[in-house]
This record gives sequence, structure tokens and C-alpha cells, in this order.
Amino acid sequence: PGHPKHLPMEIGLMLKANEGPSIPQIIKLLDWVDDKDHYVMVIERPMPCMDLFSFVDFHGGRLDEGTARNIMRQAIDAAQTCCKRGVFHRDIKLENLLVKPDTME
Repeated sequence: PGHPKHLPMEIGLMLKANEGPSIPQIIKLLDWVDDKDHYVMVIERPMPCMDLFSFVDFHGGRLDEGTARNIMRQAIDAAQTCCKRGVFHRDIKLENLLVKPDTME
């Protein structure tokens, strides 16, 4: 609603997830391009970062309780914020969560 043209579902959901005050746990959609048969999303990518699957693998397949708790708290905060903004993320998995190893955000 309120957008001048038809949006692909994923673009619309990213825009809704980014409504309201910005929080660091939700990746921002910077731009997108619509081509004939596909679209391209330009999203924020903090540097340095790695997906949570690679991060856990890098640490021998295990994380200490404090680190795991910190990561889970941030993931839950992001999911709750998305839900409050009308977006239910149906694909939360290690490969879709980014971690900045230097700050643990």
C-alpha cells in the first residue's frame, strides 16, 4: 500500500520490515531493480561479516553459552520487530543470519 507500482512480494516485505526506527539486526534494502524476468535486490552487508552457519563451523561447531545467548537475543529481537511491522519471516536459519565477528552483532 502507498507504493506507486506493483512490487514483488520479497521487495514489499523488505520495505515493511524496514519501516519505522532502524535497528541494526534488520538488514536494510538499499535499492532494487526490476528486469523482465527477474529482479535484483541491493541490500546492506556489514563488513566484516559471515553467516551464522559459517561462524559456528569456524568455531568448531559449538558456541559457548554466552555467545549463543547473545546471538539468539538479537535474532529474537529482529523477528519480533518484523512481526510488529507485519512481516513474519518464514526462513530463519543459520545461513540467513549474519554475524559481525568483531562486535558480535
